[in-house]
Amino acid sequence: MAKNLSDLAIQYFEAHEEEAIEKLCQLVRFPTISAEYCERQAAFSDCALWLQGEMSRIGLENAQVIPLENAPPLVYAEWLGAGDSAPTLLIYGHYDVVPVDPLEQWSRPPFEPVVTAGRLYGRGASDDKGQFWAILCAVEACLKSNSGLPLNVKILLEGEEEALSAHLAPFLKENWDRLNCNGILIADMDALHPQVPLIMYGTRGNCTLEVHLKGPSHELHSGTYGGGVENPLNVLVRLLAAIQDGKTRRILVPGFYAAVRPLSEREMAYLEDLPITDEMGLAITGAPALAGEEGYPLKARISARPTFEVHGICGGYCGEGVKTVIPASVTAKLSFRLVPNQDPEEIGKLVRDYLVQKAPPTVTIEVTPWGKAQPATVDLDAPLIAAGQRAIRRGFGAPPKFVRGGGSIPILNILQEQIHPHILLTGFGLPEDRTHSTDESLSLSQFRNGVRSVIYLFEEVGKFSRQA
Repeated sequence: MAKNLSDLAIQYFEAHEEEAIEKLCQLVRFPTISAEYCERQAAFSDCALWLQGEMSRIGLENAQVIPLENAPPLVYAEWLGAGDSAPTLLIYGHYDVVPVDPLEQWSRPPFEPVVTAGRLYGRGASDDKGQFWAILCAVEACLKSNSGLPLNVKILLEGEEEALSAHLAPFLKENWDRLNCNGILIADMDALHPQVPLIMYGTRGNCTLEVHLKGPSHELHSGTYGGGVENPLNVLVRLLAAIQDGKTRRILVPGFYAAVRPLSEREMAYLEDLPITDEMGLAITGAPALAGEEGYPLKARISARPTFEVHGICGGYCGEGVKTVIPASVTAKLSFRLVPNQDPEEIGKLVRDYLVQKAPPTVTIEVTPWGKAQPATVDLDAPLIAAGQRAIRRGFGAPPKFVRGGGSIPILNILQEQIHPHILLTGFGLPEDRTHSTDESLSLSQFRNGVRSVIYLFEEVGKFSRQA
């Protein structure tokens, strides 16, 4: 019996899988930490050129590195060989990664990838290099086998997603015609389990702030001046504690919850269907006990409710032993994950006004916004979502569950507004991948199933569009 297009492409991938994983190892070796872009510009340039070369190698056309002012370059390529009557899918991914600190807690160097026990270890292996690489492997398998692609594809990779995609929006606005498509594919998330794949129908937004307090003009001896001069670190701790109720975990900033949109009946049904339990949360996190907003189950707290987190406090002395000083200044880095219809700019203003009002006159306070991402949702009735359901079921052998994601994809709502409203947001990671943590890794079994599901997606999208 003659093999169909998907069978031919999957056969090609399986014959070249070892080479694909070795190429992914090469990609992970680039230390593309967007928070450290100024010091690592050469790594970003080298990685972008490598990606350009690889996209040309696999058969894509017009592969190019697109420079951005004071930002990591974009990488773009396309294949339009299916013709004007065929649908076009835009594929978005990001090649930047988060910082590796604390480096001493890694079991192996983060940018020296190692394959062991069915996993590839290294920073970015899962978020997001391994996931967009699975898509590119699917493209290669279709183009280099005898199957061909039943649709056109455009690939856009950026290097600033982990820094809230600050420079991508103007490019999208200016290049909407070049990026014109019939839908968008993003793979940048975790499944719950190898047999519980997910389609994300929304993401939380993000409001990141830096709070800076100044006290005396220089460090002071705490014995000589303690009790007479305010310690900015003491004040900072009190201010941060005042943001959230210690028992209910409700955020106490006036007006914070005013715009929160409740879940619809359909969303409530999706939430109930998710097999997320407290036991699972404890096992994955290793925490001694779970926490979060009172009155909501874990599955809602990590996806459908807004949150407040302190990510770092800088100031005073943190070295070996004790240095009894009153610091001159201190800083805290904060973020608020937001849900529809909360606006990060408005939330930032509410938090700033609240902290300024609460700060005593013994210190000066400055609250600086660092970045923002709007919460976003997708149209669950879009044809692309239906195609994604079928493809993921075929690729993973199980139907996907629907979830609103707890993380943020800063550019998601801008892609919807500027390029196309229909986005399939999925992913091939797992909770144990430890993304944004030490010893990040990617399951190679998930990687393989991800490649297969994308091959099936190409077939499904092409079929659907011809029927339409």
